[in-house]
Amino acid sequence: MRQIIVEAPASSANLGSGFDVFALGLSNPKDTVELTASKSREMCIRTSYIGGGSVSLPEDRAVRAVVESIATKFDLYYDIDALITSRIPIGVGLGSSAASSIAAAVAMNHLFELELDNKRLLEFAVEGEFAASGSRHFDNLAGALNGGFVIVSGDSLETIRFTPPKGMAVVILTPLLRLPGKKTQYSRSLLPRQVEIGKLARNVSLASTVVAGFAKGDIVMIGKGLEDSVVEPARKVMIPWFDDVKNTALQAGAAGVCISGAGPSMMAIVDSVETDPERIRTSMVERFATHGIIANSFITNPGEGTKIVEGP
Repeated sequence: MRQIIVEAPASSANLGSGFDVFALGLSNPKDTVELTASKSREMCIRTSYIGGGSVSLPEDRAVRAVVESIATKFDLYYDIDALITSRIPIGVGLGSSAASSIAAAVAMNHLFELELDNKRLLEFAVEGEFAASGSRHFDNLAGALNGGFVIVSGDSLETIRFTPPKGMAVVILTPLLRLPGKKTQYSRSLLPRQVEIGKLARNVSLASTVVAGFAKGDIVMIGKGLEDSVVEPARKVMIPWFDDVKNTALQAGAAGVCISGAGPSMMAIVDSVETDPERIRTSMVERFATHGIIANSFITNPGEGTKIVEGP
């Protein structure tokens, strides 16, 4: 019998203007995938789930899709049991299905000694994203796999990783809202089909500012780049009082604020040497409360990516 346990973290995609290209891997929370495999005459895959609810259909579908695709590709005739332990909130823009997908891919790779490189891991893991959300995008996957700040190309899957500056704290705030079904697909349906050249140019400038900020280790510069002239204006209609809460966080000392992934979570970047992240978190929660909206929140940091907890 073979056994392995892999954990993968939450991630925040886009970082303002970096739609489907930028992601930040977080240190917490994390999902864990435990695989147990026994040799068999047939291929049999079973999944089970431990988490905040009685069932997690997106993560179950994600892990099953990844395991099946790898097992089929490499003719792995095994009974494979996958136990998913979920700590990442589901469907709120924190890459829950990406974490489970990349954890499953890494687990299969090491359990069966397949020697897949990161590009191949992403190719298999994206099948989990598609099964969970109906969309093949690599930003959260790359962030969860590599940790830190990543730039990923959807064509070549080449990934560039930057180590975030010391002292960078991340505040995550999730307003408790009634969301449409198939939220990721809905949020993508809000995006404009055409973009004015002026807005495109501004977004290139903003994205460049984010990259330069990480390259220089400048948290203030990173925060200035967390703006968006295209995607955020279209998606913020999903988050009542978004602008008000964002401005409150900036006035309290946040370096920058943006929608995390497809939302409704919001992410604030904070220089913890200069500003207490708790001050930012409290200001955002209290501002939502003045509008009658309850919000969950936590403070974390950039993380180091997917790790093998136990196994070969």
